This record gives sequence, structure tokens and C-alpha cells, in this order.
Amino acid sequence: MFRSVLFFSIYLIFSHFAQAQIKGLVQGKDSQGKTEALVGATVVWKGTQVVATTNEAGEFEIPVQPNNTALVVSFVGFKTDTVQVQNAFITVTLAPDNTLKEVVLRNTDNLDKATTKSELLGVKELRKAACCNLSESFETNASVDVSTTDAVSGTKQIRLLGLDGTYAQIMAENMPFVRGLASRSGLYFIPGTWIKSIDINKGAGSVVNGYESITGQINVELAKPENSEKLLLNFYANNGARLEANMNLARKVSERWHTGVLAHHSRGDMAMDNNRDGFMDNPMFEQFNLINRWKYQGDIMESQIGFKALYEDKTSGQSNFRHSAGQTHDFSTPYGANFRTTRLEGFTKTGFFLGEDEKGHVNQSLGIIFNYTYQDQQSLWGMNTYEGKQNSMLLNAIYQNEPRAGQTWRLGASAMSDELIEKYLEGHNGVHLPNTHPTNYFSRKRRELSTGVFAEYNFDKDKLGFVAGLRADYHNLWGFFVTPRLHFKYEFTDRTILRLSGGRGQRTANPLAENVSYMISSRKLYLPTAPLLEIGWNYGGSFSHQFFIGNTKATLTADFYRTDFQKQAITDLFTSPQAIIIHQLNGQSYANSLQIGLDYEIHEKLKARLAYKYYDIRASYNSFAGDLGLRSMPFIPQNRFFANIGYTTPNEKWEFDLTAEYFGRQVLPTTASNPVEFQRPDKSLAYVLVSAQVTRKLGKKWEVYLGGENIGNYRQQNPIIEVNNPYGNYFDAGQTYAPVFGAMVYTGVRFTVE
Repeated sequence: MFRSVLFFSIYLIFSHFAQAQIKGLVQGKDSQGKTEALVGATVVWKGTQVVATTNEAGEFEIPVQPNNTALVVSFVGFKTDTVQVQNAFITVTLAPDNTLKEVVLRNTDNLDKATTKSELLGVKELRKAACCNLSESFETNASVDVSTTDAVSGTKQIRLLGLDGTYAQIMAENMPFVRGLASRSGLYFIPGTWIKSIDINKGAGSVVNGYESITGQINVELAKPENSEKLLLNFYANNGARLEANMNLARKVSERWHTGVLAHHSRGDMAMDNNRDGFMDNPMFEQFNLINRWKYQGDIMESQIGFKALYEDKTSGQSNFRHSAGQTHDFSTPYGANFRTTRLEGFTKTGFFLGEDEKGHVNQSLGIIFNYTYQDQQSLWGMNTYEGKQNSMLLNAIYQNEPRAGQTWRLGASAMSDELIEKYLEGHNGVHLPNTHPTNYFSRKRRELSTGVFAEYNFDKDKLGFVAGLRADYHNLWGFFVTPRLHFKYEFTDRTILRLSGGRGQRTANPLAENVSYMISSRKLYLPTAPLLEIGWNYGGSFSHQFFIGNTKATLTADFYRTDFQKQAITDLFTSPQAIIIHQLNGQSYANSLQIGLDYEIHEKLKARLAYKYYDIRASYNSFAGDLGLRSMPFIPQNRFFANIGYTTPNEKWEFDLTAEYFGRQVLPTTASNPVEFQRPDKSLAYVLVSAQVTRKLGKKWEVYLGGENIGNYRQQNPIIEVNNPYGNYFDAGQTYAPVFGAMVYTGVRFTVE
């Protein structure tokens, strides 16, 4: 694959002959009259297929066309404009156009003034660190926490408002993505190079996207066929023996059709054991990932159709462990874990423009989204085996009407189907709780069908804004339920905004897929046979104030959110170090999240971001094995500090970025009943992680970058309990709260043809 990509890029370079160019800048104007550069705007000579796309600074170059002086400039969310070229450099400012194109593409509302509390991570922010996949895309952002789940699989998880990422609705272009069997591994299924933006919505989300959001919504937008680079190549390598190649292709096939291909291959084939405990610090793996889609742009409709395919094979465990398909393991073989995933997706997205206002703006439209997902998961750890198959379908129809400026109605209906087949066999019986029967074998087929209707009203005028949404759904397992959500915004001044929100969310827990990291141990699993329902109410708000220090701008933001659970799947790691007891909540469960942040533009090219977070997250542990009362949930630092500073040289050839994070002490699962040599403290140590990256631009097509993660080389000492006897009664690799590998150094190169 690397050779093919290299040959293709060389061909493109030499086939690109020199000719006269028109250069320019494309910017957009929001409803308050402010302008900002538009990244990915399309510039085309009228009546031709000669097209260019704006870069991160909103700039473009396009070859001169004889006898043609009309350029057509377009960007989603803004009115298309035709300009006459009279100079070698032009500036084009597009006016906003409030249509429903965000049903098919991304909503481009100004985030500073939006009613909902959102944060947008664009390409420039994402490239501050070499985010190989979605799980690593939040490392320079203070709102989303990233942590490692265990010392064998190396899986990373995210937290929003202090709670597990499973309570956030994670979508790819407004379609469900990280859920079901992919609730843990799905974060690795979107390569970082594919991502153009990530929209983070804290608190109650929109009812348009369903009822499963409890702590917020995260929507990932990928490179689009119609406005992405013609070619983007990215090659990456690190000292953990990880190699990666990414290729983004976009092409205009005809006046109305565009197509795009996103390809990814990565692998790590060395068993690294830096801490010399006999276990790999990172898994060996190989992943193939591909997306192809086609986009049609008509006068009265837009449509997309595409498919995704992924295969991943991941192996970890003792350094001498290897696995092949069909191989069985016993006490005489090295301890290891293997995860093989096959995932296929197909989707269509269609938008119809149904009406215009007196100014010719589209104010009525209909969007229809269909998505199908198949995933096959074959896993083992030690002598335990797990098989999972999932078939999911979603149909979502959204009608939008903007009767007058500042008011929008969204009405629609949706249907979702999930079929989940799971088989789990525990091959090592070991120690279990007296007078109980652990889940040595589990087999279940769960089928979920839900249909619903929704309405959402958005009012945003002058200083006041609110979004009121309501869903009514019927579920074959949980019956009829209603999901209300409300967002409120008030602008005291142009620089001071208060936002409040509240709403309900619910989801069906997937306890096996969501707790694999704790099951890589000798712990026995105790699992109810009936499905587990989770219902949570989230409410809170944020206060933002922008001010100036001399001539430089700063923004202070404080937000507080509380989540109260009516029902929850509780994973009890406190009753016994030899047990994982999963039970329905019987008592109280809540999460309080406070974040105070400061964004400071020290200089036009020097920016800093500081944040402090406080979490108070507790649940009642009250199962058949006894009542432990209300306790703090494990592996959540109560206090966190975050600092990021970035500098770009005046000529924009060099970019420097530095991030530091402080992780406070975390409550750990109990080990008090273990023999003394296998006991651990009840709380972790606090620690600091520092990462940095330097990027050098070589002309307009090439970039090279060099960086490091965990530069201070901090490692958790003795992360695995009874590491020398993994088939013993006290073996536990799920006590990980900090890095295991140590310092990570990486380098890479990007090549771009606009």
C-alpha cells in the first residue's frame, strides 16, 4: 500500500504543470457582521470543471482561464456568489444562508453566539497533535478526558462531564457510530487524517438525533467529496513501532457529481515491553479502513451514497504470546488477548429544498438519512472467549421550516433497529463469591425496535435564544417514553453570554462490550440475564465572558452540569477483587462536573488555553452480594488541570504546540482481601503528562512534524497484579489509571494537493 500511494503522489506532482494563477481569500460573515476565513470553500470558473478549495487560512489558488472572468464561490451555510475577476488577488465575503443543508452536511452556525453550548475542533486544532484516530483527537482539548482502560488491550476511552463516553452520543456526520459492540473500540475506527471537524455539545443534545444522549453529543465531520483536497497523504511512525499511511482523495466527476475515497492502513508488529514486566506495553495490531462515497448536487436536491469497510486484528498479553484463527489456549500457553473486528456500513443522505422566501433563500427543506451497520467481533483473553455480531439500521426524516428570520421548526420521524448476538465462555473458573454462581457461559440474542416522532423549535433573535425539543418513542423492550430537552441563551452584552440546558436521555446498556477492560483478569463475571436500561437527566449551564487585556483578547468560561440517574447499569469492582458484579442501580447515582477555562490570545500568533475541572461522581453499590452504600466511582480524578500554548511564526512556516495535564488522585477498586503482596492502595498517585509538537511547512504542499507524548516518561508502577502468574486467582490487568508505555516520540509527513 505504501508503494502504491508513493507512486500515485509522484505522478500527481510531475503532472501538475506550471501556469498563471489567480489567488484569493474567501471569508464568511455571520449574523452579527463578524467575518472569519472559510476552510474548504469551493471556487470554480463558471461553466467549467476547473475548481479549487480554500485551505486552513481561507486562501485559494486557481489557474487562469482564457476568456473567462467569472468565479463561482460556494460554502455550505452561505449564499453562493459569482464574482468578476479583475486583479490577480481577490477577496470574497459570503453572506449567511440559513437552509437545511446541514441535514446532509454540517451546521455552520457561529458557535460563539449559538444557543447550545458547543465547541468546534477544526483541522488546525486537530493537527496540534498527531491524532492517529478519534480517541486521540481530544488531547489538546479541555472538555473531553482521555484515559487508558487496562494494561493489556491498550484501549483508550473518553469521558464527557466526568462520565464514561458511552453516555455521550458519538456520531459520524449525524449518524450513530460509537455504540453497541463498538462502544469501546469504535473510537479507533475513525483515523485522524479523515476528520475535518469535531463538534462537542455538552449537556442535553438535540432530539433530532435521537434519545440516547445523556451527557452530550459529539459529531465528527469527515473530508467531503465536494470541498476537500484533491489529494492528502499522511505518513506517521513512532517509537512504539506503529506505522501508518492515510490517503484522502476527492474528485469532481461532472458538473453535479463528486466522489471521494478515504483510505487507511496502520500496523504495529513489535512486542514492546519497556517496563519489563513480561507483558506488551502496547498491542500489536493491523487495521485496514476504507470509505468511498458519491455526492450529487442539484438545484432542488442534494444526495450522498457511500460505504465503509474495516478490518482490525489486535493482539496483546505476554510478550511471547501469538495467536492464529481457531487456536485454543490452556494453562501451558502464554497469557494473551486477541480482538478481531470486521465492520461494514452503508448509508444514504438526501436533502430536498422545498420552498424559498421573498429574498430567494431556501426556507423549507426535507432531509432523509438511512444507515446500516454490520459488525462481527471475535475476541479472547486467557482462556475466555467472546463472540458478538450486530446488525443496526437507522432511518431519520427531518422537515425544517424557517417561517421568519431567527425562528426555525424541525419536525420528523425516525426508526431504529438493533440485533445483537453475544456468546461469552469463561474458560477459567478460579475463585468466586461463596454461595453464588458466576456467569461462566452467557448467550443472548437481543433485538431492539424503536420508532418515534419529534419536534424542535429554535428561536434566536436579539439577545434571547432558546431551543425546545420533544420526542415521543415506542420501544419493544421499554415501551412508550417521552424525551424533553431545552436550551436557553441570554446575551447580557455582545461579550457576555449565559446558557442553561436540561433534558432526559436513555439507552440500553451493553455490559459485556463496555466492561472488557475489567474482564482481562481472574475476576468472575456476575451478570443479570435481563437487558439493563439506563435513564439519566442532565441539567446545568455555562457562563462566557470575553474581555481585553490591552489589545489582546481573552475569554473566560465557567460551566457546571449535573447528571442524575433514575436507572443505571452499575459495574461493581468494590465488593470483591475476584468479582465483577453488574447490577441495576438500587439507590442514588449522580455526577457533578465543574469546569473553569480561560482562552487568552497573548499575541496574534501566540495563544494559550487554561482549564480546571472538578468531578464529584458517586453511585450506590447495592447488589445481591451486599450493600456498600454511596461511593465514588473508580478511575475518575476528582481534580484536573489543563494547559495548552501554541505559537505560529509570522511567516506561518513553523508551528509549536505544548500541552500539560495534571491528573489528581483517583479512587481504585478494592484489593483489601487479596494476600498482602497482591494488594494495592485505595487511591492512585497524582501525576502530570506533557506533550509537544513542532510542525514545519515546506512550501504549499508539504508539511513535516515531530512530536512527543508523555515527554516526562511517567509510567504507572506495577500496573498488573500477580503479573508472573496470569492464570492465578489474583491476576488483574484492569487496575490501570496512568500510562504504561512511557514516553512516545513520533514523526510524520503530509502532502496536499488542493
